Amino acid sequence: MIDNDDKIIDIDSDCDIVGEKPPDTIVLSASDADSADDSDPDAMDDMDACAAENEPSKATSQSTQSSLYPKADEYEKLASRLMKPLPEYPVVGEAHYTWTISDWSSVRREDKVRSGRFECGGFSWNMLLFPRGNNDTVSLYMEPHPSESHGPNWYVCAQFALDMWNPEHPESHYPSSSSHRFNKNETDWGFSAFITGRDLANPAKCNQPHAILENNTLNITGYVRVIDDSATGVLWHNFVEYDSKAHTGYVGLNNQGATCYLNSLLQSYYTTRVFRDLVCQIPTDDGAGSKAVPLALQRIFYLMQSSNEPVGTLELTKSFGWDSSDAFTQHDVQELNRVLMDRLETAMKGTPIEKKLNDVFVGKMKSYIKCVNVPYESSRVEEFWDIQLNVKGFRNLQQSFENYIEIEMLEGENKYQAGEEYGYQDAKKGVVFESFPPVLHLQLKRFEYDFMVDDLVKIDDLYEFPDKIDLSPYLDTDLPPAVRNQNWNYKLHGVLVHQGSISNGHYYAMIKPEANSQTWLRFDDDKVWKVTPSQVFQENFGAQELSPIQLRSLTRSERNEYLIRRATSAYMLVYYRESEMEFVLPEKLASIPDHVSEQINREREELANWEKKKREAMFYTNVKLATVDNFVCYNGFDTYPDPAKPKFYDPNIFDKRAYPPVLSVKKDMTFASLYKLVAQELGYEKENALGTEDDAISIDDDTDLSKFPFRLLTVKHRNNRTSRPDSAVPPEMYESTINDVYTQCFKRKYDELVFFVEESRKELSHITPPTTKTAPEVFDFEALADRIVSNQDAKPAHFDDSDVKIFIKYFDPVLNEVRGVTYASVPKDTVVSELMEPINNVLGFDESTPLEFFEEVSSTRIEPVDSSVTLEKNELGTGDILTVQIANVESSAVEKKFSNARDYYDFLSTRFHIMVKPCKAGDDEEDSNFVADEQTPETESTNGETTEAQEIQLAKEMSRSFDMWVSTSYTYQELAEEIAMKLGNNVNPEHLRLFVLNNSGSRLPLSSNLVLSQIFNKQVAVSTTIQFEYEVLNITLEEYENMKSVKIYWLNTILQFHLLDMLVPKTSTVADLIKKVIDKMDVPKEHWSNLLVWAGQEYKYADLVKFDRSIEDLNSSYEYYCGYFPAEVEILTSHDMFKRFDENYTSESDITDETLRSEFQLAQRYLKSLNIIPVFHFHKSTSYVHSKPFVFAVFPDELFEDTKTRLRKKLGLGIQAFEKIKIALADSNDKGRYLDMDKADLNLLQEISKFDSHVSLALDHPDRTPRRVNPYERGISIR
Repeated sequence: MIDNDDKIIDIDSDCDIVGEKPPDTIVLSASDADSADDSDPDAMDDMDACAAENEPSKATSQSTQSSLYPKADEYEKLASRLMKPLPEYPVVGEAHYTWTISDWSSVRREDKVRSGRFECGGFSWNMLLFPRGNNDTVSLYMEPHPSESHGPNWYVCAQFALDMWNPEHPESHYPSSSSHRFNKNETDWGFSAFITGRDLANPAKCNQPHAILENNTLNITGYVRVIDDSATGVLWHNFVEYDSKAHTGYVGLNNQGATCYLNSLLQSYYTTRVFRDLVCQIPTDDGAGSKAVPLALQRIFYLMQSSNEPVGTLELTKSFGWDSSDAFTQHDVQELNRVLMDRLETAMKGTPIEKKLNDVFVGKMKSYIKCVNVPYESSRVEEFWDIQLNVKGFRNLQQSFENYIEIEMLEGENKYQAGEEYGYQDAKKGVVFESFPPVLHLQLKRFEYDFMVDDLVKIDDLYEFPDKIDLSPYLDTDLPPAVRNQNWNYKLHGVLVHQGSISNGHYYAMIKPEANSQTWLRFDDDKVWKVTPSQVFQENFGAQELSPIQLRSLTRSERNEYLIRRATSAYMLVYYRESEMEFVLPEKLASIPDHVSEQINREREELANWEKKKREAMFYTNVKLATVDNFVCYNGFDTYPDPAKPKFYDPNIFDKRAYPPVLSVKKDMTFASLYKLVAQELGYEKENALGTEDDAISIDDDTDLSKFPFRLLTVKHRNNRTSRPDSAVPPEMYESTINDVYTQCFKRKYDELVFFVEESRKELSHITPPTTKTAPEVFDFEALADRIVSNQDAKPAHFDDSDVKIFIKYFDPVLNEVRGVTYASVPKDTVVSELMEPINNVLGFDESTPLEFFEEVSSTRIEPVDSSVTLEKNELGTGDILTVQIANVESSAVEKKFSNARDYYDFLSTRFHIMVKPCKAGDDEEDSNFVADEQTPETESTNGETTEAQEIQLAKEMSRSFDMWVSTSYTYQELAEEIAMKLGNNVNPEHLRLFVLNNSGSRLPLSSNLVLSQIFNKQVAVSTTIQFEYEVLNITLEEYENMKSVKIYWLNTILQFHLLDMLVPKTSTVADLIKKVIDKMDVPKEHWSNLLVWAGQEYKYADLVKFDRSIEDLNSSYEYYCGYFPAEVEILTSHDMFKRFDENYTSESDITDETLRSEFQLAQRYLKSLNIIPVFHFHKSTSYVHSKPFVFAVFPDELFEDTKTRLRKKLGLGIQAFEKIKIALADSNDKGRYLDMDKADLNLLQEISKFDSHVSLALDHPDRTPRRVNPYERGISIR
C-alpha cells in the first residue's frame, strides 16, 4: 500500500533486533558511501558531489557475485560477512529490517520513498530509496533519526549494509556495505549508484538462474550495527572543524608540500620529553649562525606547547638552509635524523649539556672476529644512534635482532688471518651489543634497491613488532653479570608509518606520549587524534602477498582493505627503556628560553596588530604629498621617487628628504578636511606656524579653502610612463569624500592618491635670491635647498588656472648631477628665455649667465628646447620639466663623468648598482699562477687563533670592497676602467679580470669583448645590487683569454684524488697539460712512462685520451683523470691503442709497488687478449652514481679473491672498508646482477663473458664525497 502524502511505503516487514556481539576479527572497513539530500531528490549528481566533499573516498555499490555471500534470508551469516567486527570498538546494538516492495512499477514512478522504521542502538532507522535515481540507476541510503534526548550535536557511528533480493529465490541478491558517522550535517549515507534498473531484471548480475526483480516484487534488507566509538571519539570522523588541542592536548604540524616525514620525526622528538628538555637548555640568545637550528626547534616547540592551531615548520626548514624544492622532496628519515643530531651536538659544545644527547640516544655495539681454536680475538666497539634491521625474509622484530647478531663462520678458503703467531684460523665473525640507550630508534629496512628493476622497491610483507621487548638476549655474553642482569625491557612509544608506494606515499606517526597511560595518538600532519591499539599494531604490520587465486576470492571491500593493509607499514620504531621512564619522560622540563617566548609573543601581538590594521585598511587610504621641499632634494626622473616605476625606485637610494610624506586618512573623509590636515602637516596652522604670526592661518571648520596659501594638484600617470602634477581638484568637490575624489580625478586604476602641493611661497618668482652672486663653478645645491625649504614668507593665495606650472631642474657640473629647483607658474605664452633671469636669481648666478634648456619628456627622451619661442610653441604645459644647464657646460665638466645633462640622463636611465669585492684563486686553480701579488700585505694572527685570523682576513677583504653605479651600456673596458679608478694603486684596467656572481654564488667570468647590456636587461631595477668580483692578473686579459681551463683529477688511488684547474694555451696538446700536472704534483720520473689519461661523463667512463690530442678538441662536458696505471698502459700500448708519455722507464723493475708490479707481470703474460673493463660506482640505485670512473685489467685464470685484492688496493681502501662494497656487472642499460663473492671458483672474466653486450664493473657503496647529480635526489643537508 502506497501512502502518496508522505511517500512512505507501508508494507509487511521483518525486523529482528540483535544484541551486542564482541568483536573477534581485525578488519578495516575500506569503503565509504554517498549522502542523499532530502531537500533535492532529483539532484543525484549533487548528491555525488556532496559525498565526495565530505568523505575521503566514495564508494558505489560493489560489483560482486552473490555466490560469494550467504543467501539473503540467512540474515546473521550475511550480516557477519558484510559487517566485519572492529577491534576495541564495542557494539551498542545490531538489527536488520526487511522491506518488501510488492509493486515495483508503482514505486518506480516515485521520486523518493522510505521504508518503515526500526530501532537500533537508541536511534530509529529507515531506508531511503530513489527508484529513478540518476538516469537508470537506483540510489539507496540508510537514514537514522535521533530522539529529542540526543541534543543538536548528536552523532551515531554505524556499520550498515543494504541488500536487494528475490523473495522467492533468496540466493539471487545484490548486497553492499559501508560505514559512516551520521550527524546533523550528514543525516543519510549510502549508494548513489546501487544498481541499474536493467540489472534488477538480469539474472547474470547475480550469477543465478533468477533475477532480483521477478513478478514486479523484490525485497530490500537493511542491516545496522551501531558502534561505540568512545575509545577514540573519531571513528569515521571527517575532521571538519576538529580541534586537535581540545581532544588530545597536542597540535599538529602543517605540511609544506612533502614534509610529512619531517612532521612525524618532530612529533616523536617533541613527545620524547628529555629531548625537548635538552633542546630548551641550548643557549640561543647570542644570535650565532650555528644556533639557527636549535633556535628554530625551541621556537617550534614553544608554539606546539602554547598554540591551539597547527604549527608551521617553514622557519625550521629555512634554518636548515632549505628552499621550496627541498620542502617538496621526500628525504630519507634516517639521514635527516642523523644530520639534525649532528647540528644539535655542535650547538651543545662548550655548554653544560655537551654530550647529553649521547646519554639519551647512543648505545654501543661490538664487532668482533674470534678464533675458534686459538685464543685470538679482534674487536672494535662503536657507538650507534639507531639500529637498521632487515625486514625482508623475517616475520617479526625478534627474528631481525637474531639476524643482526648472527654469527658468520670464517673457515675453509675464507679463514681469518690471525697474525704471524697463529696464521689462518677458523673464526666466528659477528656483532653483539654492549649497551642500549634509554631511547632506542629502530630503522626497519622497508626500502631496498632491486638490481633487476634498477630502482628502490618497498617491502610490504607482514612484519610484527611487540609492545614490549626484552633486549638482554642480544647483549655481549662477556659483559659482567651486573650489566646483563639489569632490566633491559623496552616499551614501544612511537611507530612512524609510511602508507603508499615507493614513489607516492604519506608519512604519519603513532605515539604514546605518557608512560603510565595506554592512550595512543596519531599525529598526521595538522591533525592529532586518538587511536586504538590494533590501529597502532596490526594495521601497521603490512600484509603477506596473496596469490591471484586468493585475491579473486575477495569481495571488493575486502580487496581494498587488503591493499590498504599491505601498503601501510612501520618504517621506524621508538622504544623507551622501562627502567629509564622517569629519565625519558620527566615530569618537570626546562622552560623555553625567555627570549624565545618573548619574541614569539611579540610576533603574535604584531600579527594581531597587523590583522587589525588590515581590517581597518579597508576604511583608510594613503595620501602622498609631493612638495617643492622634496623636489629640491631629488636627483631622479620626474618630480619625486615613484614606487609605481620599480625600474627607478628604491626606498633607500635617494636623499631621504626626497621622499614625499604620506598621510593615512579615512576614505569617507571630505576633501576639505584633507586640506586642513595638509595645512597642519606643512606648518601653516596658527599654533604650529613656521613663519611669523601674520603668515599663519587659523584653521577651523568654516575656513575658506580658497584663502589657503597652497593648492593640491593631482599627480597622474601619463601615457609615456611618467608621473606629473596635473590639475587642481575643482571647488565643487571640496565636500566630496576622498574616495569620490580618487574615483573621479584619478582615471587609471593603478594611480596612487598623490597630490603635488602648489605653495605660492615656493614658486620661482617668490623665492628670495641670495644676497651675493656666485659662479656656477662654486654652486652649492645644499645651500639652494636650505634657502628654498626655509623660505617661509607666506604669499597671497592667488592661483591662476590659466597659468602653466613648469618644473625646473638644474644640471650642476660640479656635483655632476641633475636635481630639482622649484616650479614656475607662468602664462603659456611666456617665451622660454624669459625664465633665464628668475632662474639665475634663484641659483645665485649673474642674471646674464647664458642657460640652455632641455625638456625631460620621459626617461628615454631628453630633447633640446628652443628658448626663443613661447612655452606653448614648445608644447610645454603643466607638469612638464625643464632641465637647464649653463651654456657650453662641457668646458666646465671636462674632468667629470658627465659632460652635460643629456649624458647624466642617459646614465640615469641605464644605471644599476653593483658591489665589487676581490676574489682569490684557490691554490688548486691554475689561474692562481697568473694572479698578481696582493697590494695589501698578508697579516698573520699573532696568537694563532683561527677566529681572529678570519676576522683580519674579512677586514682586509672589506677594505678592498666597494659599491658603485654602472650603466648597462658600458663595455668591458669602460667597466674595468671605472673599477681600476676605484682601486687606485696604479691598477692597469687591461689586467683586471672581472666576474659576476649568480644567485647561487657561482662566479661567471666576463669576456673582454662584452657589453653589459648583453647579460643585463636594461630594465634591471635600481633596487637590485649585482655582485661582482675582480682579480688583478700579471698578464693582460687578452693573453689570458687565449688559454683554456681544463679541470683534471690526479688520482693517487681511485678514491684519493686531487683536483687541478689548469690553464694551458688552446694550441697546445694533452702532453703539455700533463707536463703541468707532473710539475704541480711532483710526479717521479719513474712513473712518467705509465701515466694514463681518460675521460668520464656523468660518473661513467667515456673515452681514452691520447697525449697528442689538441687541447681545443677536449670536450668541456667531460671530466678528465690522470694516474699511474702500469698494467693498463702495458695492455693498451701492446695493442697500439695508446702511446706512452715517456719511453725511459718501461720495465717491471721500474715499478716499486709490489701489487702494481705483479699486476704488470700478469698484463705481460696475457698481452694477446685485451682484458680491460670500465668501472663505475653507485649506491643502491644505478640512477645514483658517484665517484671517479676508471678502467681495470681483468685476467683469465685469476681467482676472484686475488681480483678483489687488486681492486681494493687500486681503490685505496682497507680490508674492512672494502668488505662493505658489493660488486656487480651491468650492461650499457645499467641492467645486470650482483656477483656471488663467496663463490670459491668465481672468475671475473668468465662472468663477463656471460653477457651478450658491453659490460661494466659496478661497485655498490656509499659516496665518500657526496655529490648528487639529480636535483630530485639531493641528500639532506642542514647548511
